[in-house]
Formats: sequence, structure tokens, C-alpha cells
Amino acid sequence: MKDRLVKKTTKYLLYALGIVLSLGLLAFLVYQSKGSFVKIWQTVQTRYLFLSVLSSALIYVAMGMSLYEVLRVMGRRISKSAAIGIALVSTTVNYVVSSLGASGFALRAHLLNRRRIPFGTCVTASIVITVLLYFVLAVIILQGSILMLFSSSATTLQLLKNFLLIIVMCAVCAVITAFLFNDEWRFKGVRRIFQLINKVLFHVFGALIKKGHYDEFMDQLDEGIALIHKKKKKMTWTIVYVCADWLFTIFVLYFAFRAVGVHITAGVLVAGFAVGMVTTLIPILPGGLGAMELAMTAVYAQMGIDWDAALMATLIYRVVYYILPGIISIFIYWGLQLSSPVKRKQGVPYERTN
Repeated sequence: MKDRLVKKTTKYLLYALGIVLSLGLLAFLVYQSKGSFVKIWQTVQTRYLFLSVLSSALIYVAMGMSLYEVLRVMGRRISKSAAIGIALVSTTVNYVVSSLGASGFALRAHLLNRRRIPFGTCVTASIVITVLLYFVLAVIILQGSILMLFSSSATTLQLLKNFLLIIVMCAVCAVITAFLFNDEWRFKGVRRIFQLINKVLFHVFGALIKKGHYDEFMDQLDEGIALIHKKKKKMTWTIVYVCADWLFTIFVLYFAFRAVGVHITAGVLVAGFAVGMVTTLIPILPGGLGAMELAMTAVYAQMGIDWDAALMATLIYRVVYYILPGIISIFIYWGLQLSSPVKRKQGVPYERTN
């Protein structure tokens, strides 16, 4: 009991430390440029701000549609609006408590199960989408690294870090793909996945999948993977939506630069975006807050863009892509909770704990 309390306290202290570090770094950056910020903000072009916000909305539409398409391939249907809402809230929760994506995964599984989608199907859909997201991001970072190399604006250390991350992402994709196609690997890993889901569900929702349903969970997972194998040619739209997800994400940043009066080329834009995405993977910082702004601004400044204008653009990107959707997702979450069926006639039921 005492050990559990210590671990829990340590976990919350780490979260608090990450938030304090992020806010402190961000406040320092803003304070250093406060004079220029007023002048830049007075000249901000609202039409580009609107386009940035619109691109952000389309990101989450694309996320939801990729989830909808994967479920459809596996013979499970939910409304498109529910899929978009679930994608939004399960993604934005990772901006606050990333835990390597476990929080968002648990929330997605919880909301889908309330719509009678079995947990095994939720796991399969999440695995497929994760592989595609990581693979496309690895391609984007590779492209950004190559552009930085040709522009001679990046240090050797920056390039090494980027290529190392690409290797790591490709390795993760390979391992997950092997899990999908190799029956022996999957058999060994399924129990661990089952335990992880139970652990996160217990901590987040105070719920547990009943132990007696492990075999049913495994059957659902195998069934979902078999359907993905069988209908892989029907995954075209899922891939299109995943690519659209990243494309609109880059558009959010592009229109943020245009809003502050900076005309930026595609090569420079992608190079800085790739570096920014690397910083969001730092576990202790929520959404890479502070570190992302500093890293992206530094890269763009090295490429000849005014420091204050670059910082303002990255802050607009932060607000439009992270903060606004995060606020909206609070209300959508409660709407999803209220609109979902109370009784579970299908799927793996779980028991509440006191």
C-alpha cells in the first residue's frame, strides 16, 4: 500500500514538474520578445488565422474518418460524427498526459466499448492506425532532414537526432507489423496487451475487464487481425485519411506563418515541422510544450526567418492545434458519454470497481 502511494505521488510530481518546466520555458520565450509581439499581432492577417483554424478542424475530421474506415473494414460500424468525436478527445488527452499514448488509447477503447465495439477490435484498430501514423511521420521527418541537409542550415547533431528518430519509428512500425502477421509473437504479446488495457482502465475509469473474458478478448483480436489481412486492399481510404491528417497539420503551421506576414517555402516549413514533432515525444513535457516552440523557432531562425515572427507563428500553431481542440474536446467528451448506450449487449463487458 505504501509503495503504491509512493509511486502514485512520484508520478504526479513528474507530471507537475513537466508542466512547470514547460510553462516556465514558454513564459521566458514570450517575455524576451514581448515588445515585438505587440507589433506583430497588430499586423496579423485574420483570414490566414481562419484558414489555420479550419485546417486544425480538418485534422480531427481526418483522424475520425481513419478510425471509421478501419472499423468498417472489420465489420463494425459507428456514426461518422461519433468516430470524429472519439478521435478528437482520445488525441487531445495525450496532450496533457501523454504516457506514450496509453491515456488516449484507453479513452478510445472506453468510448468505443460503450458503443458496443469489442475491446479486441479497439486494439486492432488502434494498432493499424498507429503503424500508419508513425510510418507517414517517419517519411515527413526524413524529407525534412534531407531538406535541412541540402540547405546546410542544420548541425550534424540535429541531423543525427532526426535520422535516429526515423530509425526508431521504422523499427516500431516493423515490430507492430510483425505482431499483426506473426501468430507466435501475437500469442506472447496478447496477454501483456490485455494486462495493460486493464491497468489503464482501472487507473483512468475505475473499471476492469473481467478475467474470465480473456479468451473472448483474444478471439476478438485474432478475428480483427484476420479481417485486416483479408481486406487489406480496402484500406486505401484509411491510408488517405492518415496522410490527410499530417497534411492538414502542416497546413496549420503554414497558415500561422502567413498570418504573421512570413512567406515560407515548403522545404523550410517541413524541415522545422519535423524538428518540432521530435520534441513532442518528450514524455515529461505535455505535448512538448515549450520545447517544441523553442526548437522550431531556432530552426526557422537558422533558415533566415525573423526569430520573433517564427516564435509568434509557432505559438499560433500551439493554440490552434493543441489548446483550442483540447478545450472543445471537454464538451465533446461529455456529449459522447451521454449519447452512448448504457447497456453493453456486445463486446467484452467490464466490471466497475469501488
